[in-house]
Amino acid sequence: MPSFTPLPESSRRHYLNAMGIESWYPRVRLPAAPEPLLFDLDDTEPAPTPMAQAAAPTPAVERPAQTTAVPRLEMPSAKAPAAQSEPDVAPAAKAQVAPAVPRFVLSLSVVGPFLIADTLARGLEQPTSDGQQLLLNILAALGVSADEVRTHHVIQWPLFTNPRVDQGLTQARLYVDEKLEQFIRQFQPTHLLSFGAVLPRLHDWQQPQGDHLGLPWLGLPSLYRMLSEPGEKAVAWQRLKPLVPTQQ
Repeated sequence: MPSFTPLPESSRRHYLNAMGIESWYPRVRLPAAPEPLLFDLDDTEPAPTPMAQAAAPTPAVERPAQTTAVPRLEMPSAKAPAAQSEPDVAPAAKAQVAPAVPRFVLSLSVVGPFLIADTLARGLEQPTSDGQQLLLNILAALGVSADEVRTHHVIQWPLFTNPRVDQGLTQARLYVDEKLEQFIRQFQPTHLLSFGAVLPRLHDWQQPQGDHLGLPWLGLPSLYRMLSEPGEKAVAWQRLKPLVPTQQ
């Protein structure tokens, strides 16, 4: 992947605060609304890192501080029955309940003809070297080399700490799709590879393949789950086989 590393959101906010710059947000939460819930869309823990890699002089992957960890909650289901309300709760008060805020980190890239959405394991802000190497190995089996990396972008959601900003599931889905559409227009990939849980959960995909934004997409296990559970590589390989170029 390109050596350029985007500025983490936490560092960006710290920089703006130090400069005395106050961000302005166009959306507001209703008065007296409760704090929005946070729930993780990622489905993996970080893969254990070998001691040798920890001692290597390569730049360390930034991780959020332990004090900012948020308990993982289940994805809200649109089909779940509504909670029984108390008789004295006014309808106006129920309308002020803020939408749950998803929490995830999604690495987007275009390598050769493939648009790739890679769900990062919980606690990561950037792809790890092990995760990148596994991705490049998979792409090599599809006939694509590391020299064909064309762009890379990381989405850390929620984008803002301001609780008044609407950063619910719908806004997350629209933002991610906007980035995907931008890369499709710019680089014209032919396939979308979705690693991990973020895209399937954002769109409630029930099958491991389909069409999205005009591209055939393929759902694959998380790269970080494949690193910690080798059996998941066999699942990925069975789904990827139809994309392997035939020998001339």
